[in-house]
Amino acid sequence: MRRSSALAAAAVALAAAPQAAAQSTGGAQYEKPPQRLTAPAFAIEPATVAPGATLTVRYRIAGRPPRVRVRLDVLPESGGRPVATLRLGRRPTNRDLTAAWRPSLQPGRYTARLRATAPRRARTAGASTTSTLEIGLAAASGVFPVQGAYSLGGAGARFGAAREGHSHQGQDIVAAAGTPVVAPRAAFVAVRAYQAAGAGHYVVLHGDDARDYVFMHLQTGSIAVQKGQAVAAGARLGAVGATGHADGPHLHFEIWPDGWYASKGSKPIDPLPDLLAWAAAG
Repeated sequence: MRRSSALAAAAVALAAAPQAAAQSTGGAQYEKPPQRLTAPAFAIEPATVAPGATLTVRYRIAGRPPRVRVRLDVLPESGGRPVATLRLGRRPTNRDLTAAWRPSLQPGRYTARLRATAPRRARTAGASTTSTLEIGLAAASGVFPVQGAYSLGGAGARFGAAREGHSHQGQDIVAAAGTPVVAPRAAFVAVRAYQAAGAGHYVVLHGDDARDYVFMHLQTGSIAVQKGQAVAAGARLGAVGATGHADGPHLHFEIWPDGWYASKGSKPIDPLPDLLAWAAAG
């Protein structure tokens, strides 16, 4: 899996709407809506997206009931229970509709299933339908942030590993002190700061993919960028160090899809899939 976070080619399997016979009243022609609900349009855009980015769902439900209850489930390609659900509520039929969605999905391939259910009184007509969309999700393209020999460490270096009073929010990359640290994507420097009891010398980038990237424990005197500065992918930010609360030289690296502590709901994601994809591409 290559995490250029791609919603790969979408192959949509849709229930075909039965052709309604044209009827005439006083010379006026009209098409009778199908008794059974169908989904003549269903797509998820864009075709390529970074994890945590906003998707646009486009759909249309055709049928007689004026409003139906609609939901979108995302399931692993191999099957099983939904890993994400968007409940759209009661929506009008016979209209082109859109919805914005930012699901929390790990890289992989999924099936997106649109389901529309008519009110109970209409269910005798079998008024429901399911449509599917195959999507592939991979990591966002980028440059591995440590330019030199490194190790990803053991279980304690991973995202979610237990820490005193909290869980590890990033991935540790162990390397010799002084090993260059670079920007994985084009970005601007949102934060350059120092925290003696924690992050040490650290930098936060706001990437061109709208995600924030955090680099901690940088070597004293190595930081080569200033707050507000624009940087290209691969531009040097500093060097691996052990400043702050660190057991030996390493880079603590985080990815925040919704902004680094930007809001109450903002949380980091596991950066390991991106790191592995970047390492393979390099």
